[in-house]
Amino acid sequence: MKECLRKIYSLAPDEYLAKIAFEYWCKLADESGIQCLKAMAKSIRRHMDGILAYWGERQLTSAGMEGFNNKVRWLIRQAYGYRDDEYFKLKIFDLPNVKISKDL
Repeated sequence: MKECLRKIYSLAPDEYLAKIAFEYWCKLADESGIQCLKAMAKSIRRHMDGILAYWGERQLTSAGMEGFNNKVRWLIRQAYGYRDDEYFKLKIFDLPNVKISKDL
């Protein structure tokens, strides 16, 4: 079921067919009797307009913006105590060049 849900994004060429595919997926999820799938179907139905906006906006998402916001939050935690606001702004502009990862 998870893979079928992911395939909708790659196979549906427009908003109309995507809506049909999501409605069909939700019907299958409800019929499965699996509680977490039924909850997911309920969420999809509740947010259908927002989900379908992906096709209406030339398949753009806010993932890049959210990733950048996470980097800014990370920088704020790292920069606790900075007193120079201009330096902090420069660090924000440099964020696209910074790789954030935990070393294991």
